[in-house]
Amino acid sequence: MPISSNIIDYYFSVSSSWSYIGSERFQSLVDTHNVSVRYHPLLSPDLFPATGGLLLNDRAQHRKDYRITELKRWRDHLGIEIQLEPKYFPVPETIASQMVLACEDPSALTPALLRAVWKEDRDVSDLKTLAEIANTVGLNGPALIAKSQTNAYAQAVKDETQAAIAAGVFGYPSYVYNGELFWGQDRLDFLDRALKKNA
Repeated sequence: MPISSNIIDYYFSVSSSWSYIGSERFQSLVDTHNVSVRYHPLLSPDLFPATGGLLLNDRAQHRKDYRITELKRWRDHLGIEIQLEPKYFPVPETIASQMVLACEDPSALTPALLRAVWKEDRDVSDLKTLAEIANTVGLNGPALIAKSQTNAYAQAVKDETQAAIAAGVFGYPSYVYNGELFWGQDRLDFLDRALKKNA
């Protein structure tokens, strides 16, 4: 993938808590620096085993407990609303990820999907729910469902994940700018500095 000083490659899961926590600040940073974003929705069951990670259900209880502690800290630090243990999580990522790839401009859809999981307790693997979410951000939900739910887009999400692995991505959210990887919403300050440096 070509390197550009005006493009950020954004790697995320549509059901990632940390992607949700960072989503508003990331968009603010994008708007401030007037840069473009390439959206890369990934599949956790493919990404984590290939990069030394574990899916949440497979982690030791100590790690699960500390994850909740950190979510509380960031919730309070940023003053955001979050369901610490949402009803629909973990949730299959494929269908919503296909929608993101099929969307010409997913800048509004992506944070709406994350809010649906982590703030609104909605199921982003349900087609009716996904159509409603798309409608709320000004898209034609049924048309986007019809466009995206094909074998071609299902394969495209898998291809995105394999390309991310090849690019060194191993967790969510990850941002690649000027060939440099920034992993985690707590690295947005470093991404901001890199953007300022290249302004």
